Amino acid sequence: MNNIVQNVVFPFVIKGDDFKELSLKAIQIKKWIANNNNNELVEFIYRHRNQYNTTGYKDVHLKDIPSTLSKVDIVFKEPLDLIKVFKDDLNRIHNNIINFENSVKNNKIEIKNNINQVRIQKQNEFFREQELKKQELIEQANNLNTDMGLDLDQIKDEQVRVMEEIEQLDKSLEVKPLKKVGINIIKDKLLVKDIEILGINDDFLQKADRLELISFIKGYLLIDEKVVKNEIKEQWDSNADMNAIGVKGINFKINKGEK
Repeated sequence: MNNIVQNVVFPFVIKGDDFKELSLKAIQIKKWIANNNNNELVEFIYRHRNQYNTTGYKDVHLKDIPSTLSKVDIVFKEPLDLIKVFKDDLNRIHNNIINFENSVKNNKIEIKNNINQVRIQKQNEFFREQELKKQELIEQANNLNTDMGLDLDQIKDEQVRVMEEIEQLDKSLEVKPLKKVGINIIKDKLLVKDIEILGINDDFLQKADRLELISFIKGYLLIDEKVVKNEIKEQWDSNADMNAIGVKGINFKINKGEK
């Protein structure tokens, strides 16, 4: 209970009159420009720039340069002070708005992260439940025997039914990606050329039970029908013994007269 959030505070220290005061200070700068367009500052700038460009201050004695520099500070002080007052308030408002924006964004990110963490937890729980259900179905199918009053065909049919149910469970484990991912980790895209198939696991083939082999063959060892049909056609066209036509391990039917 100590972790319960009691309140949410946003840093937005801006008064209702802040923008009005800022506008008034901007107007003071505008008025100063309009009222001083042809006065001391303009003349001062004009005179000193031309003096430097034409004479390089040759007529100014070395001992007078410090006082000339002080005069520059005095003449430029008024407009710079007006600008500083405006700029300080502008920066304060700007920083408050940026802090508020960051606070809102951080809260949004935190909530989305929390929801995504819950989604991952629920997905993992769902995966575990489905895997346990699959194991139960496999055990039930493997324990079927004739002592239960079932014949071999019934056992086979039940095993096929269980295999199909497991296939549906596998499909339910396929998690569809969200349309938009907010703060999720994005992995590098895996390319087909990056995958190397090393072959079938011999240890698995040695230890797999009947149901696992059926599921493995049906799910992963997909038959290329075109290759099989071409092989059967070649055998047919060569007038081979009808009893010898076919591909080992594959059932087929020829729909062409009695032959």
